[in-house]
Order: sequence, then structure tokens, then C-alpha cells
Amino acid sequence: MGEIITRLQRIKLSNFKNVKNGEIEFSSSKNESYFNKEAELMGLYGQNGSGKTALVDSLSLLKKIVSGKSIPGNTYELIKKGALTSALQFDLYIKTQVTEYLLFYEFEIMELMNETVIVNEALSYKKLEDDSWSVKKTIIEWNVNTSENDVLFKPEKNYNLLVAKNSQARIDISVAKTVSNMSNSSFIFHDLTYNVVKENEQFFEYANIIGLLKQYAQNSLVVIHNSQSGSINSNTDIMFKYIFCDSKENSTGNISIKLSEPDVISKGQFTIINRLIKQMNIVLNVIVPGMSIKVKDYGLQMLEAGEEGNRIELLSSRNGVDIPLRYESDGVSKILSILSSLIAVYNNYGVCLVVDELDAGVFEFLLGELLVIFEKSGKGQLIFTSHNFRPLELLDPKSIVFTTINPQNRYVRFTNIKQNNNLRSVYYRNISLGGQAETLYDETNNYEISHALRKAGEVSEQ
Repeated sequence: MGEIITRLQRIKLSNFKNVKNGEIEFSSSKNESYFNKEAELMGLYGQNGSGKTALVDSLSLLKKIVSGKSIPGNTYELIKKGALTSALQFDLYIKTQVTEYLLFYEFEIMELMNETVIVNEALSYKKLEDDSWSVKKTIIEWNVNTSENDVLFKPEKNYNLLVAKNSQARIDISVAKTVSNMSNSSFIFHDLTYNVVKENEQFFEYANIIGLLKQYAQNSLVVIHNSQSGSINSNTDIMFKYIFCDSKENSTGNISIKLSEPDVISKGQFTIINRLIKQMNIVLNVIVPGMSIKVKDYGLQMLEAGEEGNRIELLSSRNGVDIPLRYESDGVSKILSILSSLIAVYNNYGVCLVVDELDAGVFEFLLGELLVIFEKSGKGQLIFTSHNFRPLELLDPKSIVFTTINPQNRYVRFTNIKQNNNLRSVYYRNISLGGQAETLYDETNNYEISHALRKAGEVSEQ
């Protein structure tokens, strides 16, 4: 069975966090085939508060919604201050064994009684037929204003196709709409909706598209927030984001292990940890010469639920000397926490890894080398934010996106970059002198900073 490949093509944000309007197209969207068996990097650079993490948050939200999960109640805090709703749009390319699709998914969220609700959704597609793309067709579109007397979604012909001569399907779709609203989750990607859709033979292709997107969100899209590094930095625990790409399907998840003391984990987690360590040590020994990770097993111990688990401690081994992992640097722990996902995205066209502040705690030379290797011989999509400028000297300019100080146009790529230009130098020059259509940096004044620091030091207890 061939690999099913799903790739992001375009992201558009409106009134999301500090982004009034922002749009990013991936380099493959300019390719006539949309996929040329190459890795895609997208590094986001810009000053603090200019929209880098907003992109990460948007992809985290996409993962939750398309997986069919409930949106966290405080997600409404992502809606731009002063705006009623936030609108997000995602274009994706899917290649299966028999056909290719371009998918267009958009949704809008708003705050209602301190909860986040989805107020409309639309899923459309194009299909490659006889070497050309079909016209865009809508699968399902709905909004919160649809009354019970109307069809529950548009196009009406699709709704009738689904429920015609099937009163139970009509009831089930109504229940799915109600449950998804009550649980603050997607109607299109809710399991109840999907179950009704895939039981209708005439809806087979639509069900297949929805299923492929759900599978991508659940098993191939991995988002790692910088906030997950907090416990690493305090040496209390480490969160492993893992993704295993097997012959039939991907499996992904998180495992948190205490660093401050031995931890008790389930037998299933114990199996995963041992596979993770075996996988990671192959790479770790090369990028941190002489280092490997060990699992010290103290034996079986009962978990709170009454089942047996393993009491373990993670050790760092260098040149035959073992020490608890908590004594290693934050940079080593950061690498370990994302290494399984890096391995997966390097080896698989259909995996997308999103990392906020990839450079945090990582030696800049190693960071640059890893990204260059990925750009030259990797397969998947790697999206990252960074404050380290080393990658600007090494990566293709098409792999770099800059944020601007204009909330109406948050994301730009540099134009007129010659092959022999150093993008790092060009970026510095544009910060200082301008030259791009949008201003990239909200300039600070050294005198004002010095004066503010002095004044702050004069504040008394009164």
C-alpha cells in the first residue's frame, strides 16, 4: 500500500490574536503538481508579539478541530481584542493511491458566555481529473444561524442526498449538530457526523475526504508549543512528543516522565518509552557525540487505578558514566522532547511538525546543521519559529517568512533576493534602513531604554 500524503498549502488568519490579516503560502503551492517529493521548511522570524506564535496556535486549533475534539473553553482569548469573531482558512493537498485533491477548510469562532463556539464551517475540494483540476465543489457548509426548519447544512442537494428516504440519517445528523454545538466541537469532523456520512454509499468520496483529514490531524500533524518547555527548564519532568510511522498508519502521542524522581508509568507507556529511547539513541549519539539515554527499571509497582506499572528513571550515559537525566542541560532535554517527531518528519512526506521557538536552548551551530540536512534530504513539512539568525545564513530564502508590524499584513517573504545575498544581512539592513513594502521592526530608542531603566531603579517602596 502506497503512502497517503497530506500537505499544507496555505494558511489565512483574520482577527486571530494580534493578526488582523495574515496569509502564508507554502512554496509547493506555486508548483503545478503541488508536490515534488521535497521537504518544506517554513521558519518564522520577527520581533516579539508580531504574529509568530499566532501561526503555531492556529495549527494547534486546526489539529483539535479536525480531530473532532472539543475546543478548550478559553480559546476565545485568541480572538483579536475588539473583534467579534476570528476566521481561519487552511488549504491542503492530498495524494492517495488513486487520485489527488485540493481541500479548502475554513471556520469561524466567537466567544459566547465565556466559552468558545464555532459559528460556521465550510469544507470544499477540487479533484485532479484527466491531468486538470475540477471546479471547486462544496461538501458541507453551515452556520449557527441555520434554523431547525431549514436544511441543517448546505449545499441542499448534498443534505438531501444524505438524508433522502432515510429518516434515521436525518435524526442522526440533527443529533450530531446538537452535540457538536454543545461540546464546542466541529460539526463536519464530529464522529457522529462522520459515522452518518460514511454509511451512505453516495457520500463515499466525501466520507473518504473527511476521513483522510481526520487521520492527518490525529496522526500526522504534531504541534509543540514553547510552553511545554517550562517543566523541562525547571527539571521537574520531560514531555516526549512521539510519532511512529509504521506500514499501515501513524501513531502519535505524548508521554510525560518525571525527572525529579523515579516515575511510575503504565506497561503500555513502558513499551513506548523503550521504543522511543532505541529510536532516539541512533541519532542522539551522532549529534551529541558519546551520549545515549537509558531507562533504569526499578521493577513493577501498582498504579492508582490498581493495575501494574513500571517504576523507572531516565539516565544520561556518556563514556560509560550514567547520571540522572535531570542533570543534563535544557538544550539536551529540548532536543530529546522533539527528536522522535523530527525523525518522523525527516522520513515521511505526509508528516507536518510545528515547533514554537525551535532554537530555545539549542546550540546555534547544531540548529543550523540540522535544518540544512532537513532542507537537503528530508521529506515532510517543518514549521518553526526562532530568534536565532543562524538559519538565515544557511536556508533557501523561500523557506523563511518574516512578520511585520502591520497587523493588516502580518506575514511576508523578501523579494529581489539574489543567490549570493546573505539573508541575515539583508534582514538586518531592512530593519535599519527599510526597503521592503512592509516595516519589519517597530524601532526602539536606546536613550529611552536607558532612561527607563534608570527611572525604574529609582522607584521606592512607597
